[in-house]
Amino acid sequence: MSFEITPRRALIVHLHNTRQARQLRRFGIVKYISDAAKYAIIYMNDDEIEQKAKLIDRLGFVASVEISNWPEVDTTVGSDNENIEFAIDGEDLADENPITDEEL
Repeated sequence: MSFEITPRRALIVHLHNTRQARQLRRFGIVKYISDAAKYAIIYMNDDEIEQKAKLIDRLGFVASVEISNWPEVDTTVGSDNENIEFAIDGEDLADENPITDEEL
């Protein structure tokens, strides 16, 4: 028996009122509910997200639904895995009036 990772994705649900936000538990795992900003974050399987987003959008207390773009975001610093070197110029760091031990 091998362990397989199920691809999951977040769904951001903007609400009119957060009182009924608990009803969203039947669609997936409710990770966060913000009372101040009136939104909830739900995690669910990636293959079910399109149809569940349509069902959630039809609920009366839901203002809008957004699918997270996180899997498509490039998390690397450079493009095409380029090696980037950061250099610090010693002259830029040097103070004109350095602090001596007596001043400390």
